[in-house]
Amino acid sequence: MKNFIILVVLFFVATSVQAQKSALNPTTFSAKDKALIASVLDMDRDENSLEDKDKARAMRFKNMTVDRDSTYYDVEIPATFPDGQDGLRKFISQNIVRPKNSKGETVLVRFMVERYGEISKVHVLAGPANADASLSAEAIKVVKKMGSWNPAKIQGIEVASYYVLPVKF
Repeated sequence: MKNFIILVVLFFVATSVQAQKSALNPTTFSAKDKALIASVLDMDRDENSLEDKDKARAMRFKNMTVDRDSTYYDVEIPATFPDGQDGLRKFISQNIVRPKNSKGETVLVRFMVERYGEISKVHVLAGPANADASLSAEAIKVVKKMGSWNPAKIQGIEVASYYVLPVKF
């Protein structure tokens, strides 16, 4: 009986993962947007590869001239929610109102974290093909409700940057 339950659960997980991949694979994104989406969706990396990536990132930004008035897609230290990733997930789950017709869809919301931490320029980057506008509106509402973030940094200088956040319903 346990084996049957495990197989059923694995089937549903594999099906939902495939559905999420297909819903988030549009071809209309720019190269910068694709890099942002990939960095957000690749959150479950092991710590060794994360350390290697951080070292490579630091070397890339070592001799860069930083303009505080520019907005960056790629930064040395990304913007963070004040309570970390777990706090961000908790905030979203406590503040999101799921529309009646939602079925576990994911909406990608892109916004700018200003160099002072304020959120601006919030818009939906991608969503399910058949979803109604209520999912997008709710995702935007939750992001605007977040308040200030810790801004991104390049060479220790706080800069404005874009952030892509997957909001799951």
